[in-house]
Amino acid sequence: MMTPAMLRNELESVLESSVRSIWGDRIPDDFRAVVSGSNNLEYGDVSCQAAMRLAGIVKDNPRAIAGRITETLTGRIKGISSISIDGPGFINFRLSDNYLASTAFDLASSGLQSLLPDTGAGREVLVEFVSSNPTGPLTVGHCRQAVLGSTISSLLEASGWKVSREYYFNDTGRQMTLLGESLAARYSSAQGDEAVIPEGGYHGSYIIEWAADLSAELGTGLTWKRDRDTFIRFAEEKAMKMILSDLSLLGIEFDRFFAESELIPEAVTDAIEKLSRITIEGKSLVYESDSGKLWLRFTALGRPKDRVIIRDNGTYTYRMPDIAYHLDKFSRNYDLVVDIFGADHLDTSRDVAAALECLLGEKSVSAKLRVIIHQFVTLVKDGRKIKMSTRSGEFVTLRELINDAGSSDVTKYLFLTRRADAHMDFDLDLARKQSSENPVYYVQYAHARIAGILRTADEAGICSPVEFSGDVSCLLDGEYERELMRLLESVSVRVAAAADEMEPHRLTEILADLATGFHRFYQHVRVVDTDNSDVSEARLMLCRACRRCISDLLGILGVDAPDRM
Repeated sequence: MMTPAMLRNELESVLESSVRSIWGDRIPDDFRAVVSGSNNLEYGDVSCQAAMRLAGIVKDNPRAIAGRITETLTGRIKGISSISIDGPGFINFRLSDNYLASTAFDLASSGLQSLLPDTGAGREVLVEFVSSNPTGPLTVGHCRQAVLGSTISSLLEASGWKVSREYYFNDTGRQMTLLGESLAARYSSAQGDEAVIPEGGYHGSYIIEWAADLSAELGTGLTWKRDRDTFIRFAEEKAMKMILSDLSLLGIEFDRFFAESELIPEAVTDAIEKLSRITIEGKSLVYESDSGKLWLRFTALGRPKDRVIIRDNGTYTYRMPDIAYHLDKFSRNYDLVVDIFGADHLDTSRDVAAALECLLGEKSVSAKLRVIIHQFVTLVKDGRKIKMSTRSGEFVTLRELINDAGSSDVTKYLFLTRRADAHMDFDLDLARKQSSENPVYYVQYAHARIAGILRTADEAGICSPVEFSGDVSCLLDGEYERELMRLLESVSVRVAAAADEMEPHRLTEILADLATGFHRFYQHVRVVDTDNSDVSEARLMLCRACRRCISDLLGILGVDAPDRM
């Protein structure tokens, strides 16, 4: 079976072979003849710009170069019905009708997975995401990261990777102390004692609920000074239960929860010792200031500022456990390590990567570590932006967002309609709309519409064929059939590219194109025609292929594909 990926690989291979056979040593070793979707569909379905790239190398007109290349290609590539030259030198290829129909049939019968290239080939990847500290419920920003990480994980799995999902959290340090002290203050206030939440502490109403639960469990009489660890551990346990409950609303599960306390003190101390043994230009990477703080000389690693790694009170700043954590990740021999962070972690992630490159080697780290940074989310309701702050208690939780949006499906899908590195306004008014304006409703409606057409066909006794006969004559009369087949053929290639770049927003773009393409097809052809069963069966095959593609893509996003709406 010739899959779309295989066809493009063969095209590129044949083109490169032709170029080298014509111009020989004049062609650089790194030359690649990249094939992509054609700019002008009147001339072809896929195209190559190699002729324009070669003009400066072989000193000739691009159209003349394209002509010499195409002379060597005739009859060499299966699945291609014609080759043409367009504009300044585009080499255009028209996909054969038989190949398009065969690909659509494969989608209809076996689904998208059967056409996706096995890029991962069983290799192992660790994806870390969410990693919110257990200080309260997940917020809108955490929700974006949760959806992004979950979908990237599923996309990698669809591409043949063996994925481990990991959640790293800080259960030590100043934040946990502030959380425990905030709980102690609420607990004391409930007993009638005067207590003030510490500066930088947590004011959310959930702390009041935890204080009541603590009183019910352990009674009164606890004090912050004597029972500090009790308050901190109780708050941590409550926060983690809340976080797990929130994640379950999105259908997200992790293979491992990794606590910072697993690294302290042994792994962190070991990492500091390794860094302290490294000198650059005669200076150790680790040095102590007059105030007693221990610093890491990040400037020697190309970063803009040196950073404190141990405070004067002996506690670690978060960069040092992060470095130790990543050393642990690399020691587990994953083929790929993916970090998904919010924009507020950009500097930290770059500092950590610089330290890793120093310890493990730049090539080792650059080949294995992928860091994906997502931008912040602004929640928009009734045309107004809602301000959010976790510590002040003025924030919208993940749970509240899903309730306001109407469902987890809508929430997940809308988060994936924008690039991760683009700021996002999450419009609750749009989320609630049940019309074509709502992107997820538009796609789900297309799936439900196709399901309805297939039910009608079954009732009429018309079914799409179970085997591909190779006869596509009944699909050649209309432009809309070929237009839909061409769109379906491109889906697996586009999904593979989304997986390679770890850009799940591309899937919502593909889904929107499929929904639009199907609606256009349905508006112009009669699918179920009892007087013309051959044509009906062929068109039903396209319907099944389109439905299967939409269903499989929504499955990667973790979104339902309803048969009725």
